[in-house]
Amino acid sequence: MKLRLFLIAVYLLITASIFQTGCGWGSPDFTLTVVLGEGITGTPDSGTYDYKEFSEVQYKYDFDQNGIQPEIMVNNYRKLTLEDSLIMYCDIIMTVKQIDIRKEWTLVFSEADVDDINWKITFSGADLRSGTFSDDRGFSGTWEVTGTNNLTFRYGNWQDYVFTGTLTSRSGSWKGEGRSGTWNTY
Repeated sequence: MKLRLFLIAVYLLITASIFQTGCGWGSPDFTLTVVLGEGITGTPDSGTYDYKEFSEVQYKYDFDQNGIQPEIMVNNYRKLTLEDSLIMYCDIIMTVKQIDIRKEWTLVFSEADVDDINWKITFSGADLRSGTFSDDRGFSGTWEVTGTNNLTFRYGNWQDYVFTGTLTSRSGSWKGEGRSGTWNTY
């Protein structure tokens, strides 16, 4: 009888162990992959790390003050806070790099008491600080980043329109033809 109870106990322990490891029960490991762009320093450094489920991972990054404001992408969601924490409940890819606007955006042009107007605008250039842009209406001009976060773009063939704002918000104000308003991109 004692042998039978012992064998049942061993069977239950083995079965529980198999279910716990083989079926995903227990505390799983999740992977944090960190990719740091040029001029970015901090912790955790570039690499791959394993954490238990619900672990809190502190991060803190800094950048060369001659550079451009960094953004943090966490599984394709944008974060701008350079010091915070993550809770590991899935695999995470965190990319920290200087903001790069060189791509196509939808620009929302707003003026008081007038319906918003949307158009596509594409920024291009050899570096992160300046270049040219064009929109799907056939207008174009130049853009530049000053400091770490200030964006200005001027139309060369659409009256005297000048747009100013910040990289982090991707929004700001505009002036042209004696009028003014706000803009944002998405």
